Amino acid sequence: MLGTLAVVLVFGGLIFVHELGHFFFARLFGMGVKTFSLGFGPVLFSFKRGKTVYQLAALPFGGFCSLVGEEKVEDLPEPFTLEESFSLRPAWQRFFVVLGGALFNLILAWLICWSIAYTSGRPVMLPEVGRTMENSAAQVAGLKSGDKIINIDGIVIERWEQIPELIQNGGGKEVKVEVKRPDMSESLFFQLTPTRKTVKDIFGDDKELWLLGIEPSQNRIYIPLGFIDSAKEGIIQAYKMIDITIQFLQRLFSGRGNVEEVGSVVSIARVIHAQTEYGITNVLFIAALISVNLGVINLLPIPVLDGGTLVFLTIEMIFRKPLPESFRYRASVVGMAILISLTIILMVKDIFVWVRDVWF
Repeated sequence: MLGTLAVVLVFGGLIFVHELGHFFFARLFGMGVKTFSLGFGPVLFSFKRGKTVYQLAALPFGGFCSLVGEEKVEDLPEPFTLEESFSLRPAWQRFFVVLGGALFNLILAWLICWSIAYTSGRPVMLPEVGRTMENSAAQVAGLKSGDKIINIDGIVIERWEQIPELIQNGGGKEVKVEVKRPDMSESLFFQLTPTRKTVKDIFGDDKELWLLGIEPSQNRIYIPLGFIDSAKEGIIQAYKMIDITIQFLQRLFSGRGNVEEVGSVVSIARVIHAQTEYGITNVLFIAALISVNLGVINLLPIPVLDGGTLVFLTIEMIFRKPLPESFRYRASVVGMAILISLTIILMVKDIFVWVRDVWF
């Protein structure tokens, strides 16, 4: 029950924020908004404030912000005026209205990362050996699980991330490693020569790296952060999410990515549901990552996505006139057909995987 609630809240919340971005910029520029809805389908609750109807619909996996004059200028409903029509506003204003959804999703991801950093602190992986790889320099020299690395070539090691960085910068030269063993009071010293090996990165690509042959214990400490420092940490974490998402999309569209790694709302819902077992922080982290994905993917230059509309508006700003409506319509039909096809294919794949995992 808790997992299902988390799925509904995450999807509904992210879509609400996305539509809120469109709504915010539309109202900022004085454009009319007919309806602002969270969800699709039968209306559960609604109220009117000013000229806008705000509503909550039965199906939470969606939402919309219906702008005045978005489709046809001549169909302006009462009591809206031509001055409030979206299509009659300058292209740069319409650009920001369209951009607002993705922008708000990225801002939300930062705010979530900020809150996590403020409440939990900055995670630091301790420089403790979890295990040594078979026949590696570390195993041959005698390093063991639980050993804490104190320094390498006189450089004090405070976090695990320093170790691979130092080894790569060394270019394969022998290093002197000081280690503290749990059952010994004195330090141990080892002379280790890194070996060059091919490993897979997070995207599955082969990379040549210098390795000592040790893996971390995964033990962490959390350093408390103040309000401003946690905001900076939030920016760093949100940027990493954006960077990973862009890299993944680049690999996918260049043919180097694995289509099996692409999931529909079904697989995303399963991830959210599973993370509820590990606490609210994990759910929030996944929500931030999904928010980044929603924002970045919406900016892809595909008609019917916000990114496609931004391309049309950019062309309009450059040439001082919009593309023919017939061209935009045909492009949108093609874009919609592609998106619907991909959605169906991915959902069928994910449902098949879900059934297989549950029943077999």
